[in-house]
Amino acid sequence: MRFILMAALMLAVSPLAALAQTVPSAPQQAETFDTSYQISTVASARIQRQFLDSIRWSVGTEARDDIRAAFSERPPLEVWQELVAADGLELGNVADALTAYWVLNWVTANARYNLKVDNAPIRRQMAAAMAADANFQSFNDLQKQDMAEGYILKFLVEHAALNDAMVRKDVGALGQLALAAATRFRQQMGVDLLSLVPGAEGLVPGRAAE
Repeated sequence: MRFILMAALMLAVSPLAALAQTVPSAPQQAETFDTSYQISTVASARIQRQFLDSIRWSVGTEARDDIRAAFSERPPLEVWQELVAADGLELGNVADALTAYWVLNWVTANARYNLKVDNAPIRRQMAAAMAADANFQSFNDLQKQDMAEGYILKFLVEHAALNDAMVRKDVGALGQLALAAATRFRQQMGVDLLSLVPGAEGLVPGRAAE
C-alpha cells in the first residue's frame, strides 16, 4: 500500500482539467448540458493500460504492479460506481467523474473526512464549466471517455491511499495526501482548494468548513 500512497502523491492532473480552473458558479441551465457518452469496453481497457503505463514511468514498476493487481480483483469502473452511487453519480458521464474527483480532493486537502458534501451543486458547477468550454463541446464519445475514466482511475488510487491512511490513523500520511491534493489543484488548475467551501453554488470561495 505504500506504493499506492506514493503513486497518489505523484500523479499529475490531466491538462484537460484546465476547463474547470475558473471554478464557475452553477447556473440552472447547466443541468441541461449533456456530458454523457457511450461507454466502449475496448476504450476502457486502453485507458487502463495507459494509466498503468503512466504509473510505471512516474513512480515505478512495483507501484504499477500493485495497482494492476488491485484492478484485477474487481473491474475499476465497477468499484468506482459502487463508491459514488450514494452521491447520485454514474458511469458514462464526464461531469459525474469530475465531481467525484473534485470532492475527494477537497475533502483530502481540507481534512474534512466526516463532512457530508452535497455533490449536486458541484456537479452543476462542473457541467457549467464544460458548457462554457468550446474545446469540450467538440469532444466525441471517445474523447469524453478518455477524460472521464482518466479521472475515475486517479480517484480510485487516491481514495485507496486516503482510506488506508485513515484506517491506520497515520497522521503523517494524511498530511502528505492533503498537501499533495492542494498542490495538484494549485499547480495544475490554478485552484486553491483550501479557500473553497461546498455550498448551494458548488465549491466557492469562503471560510473553511466547520
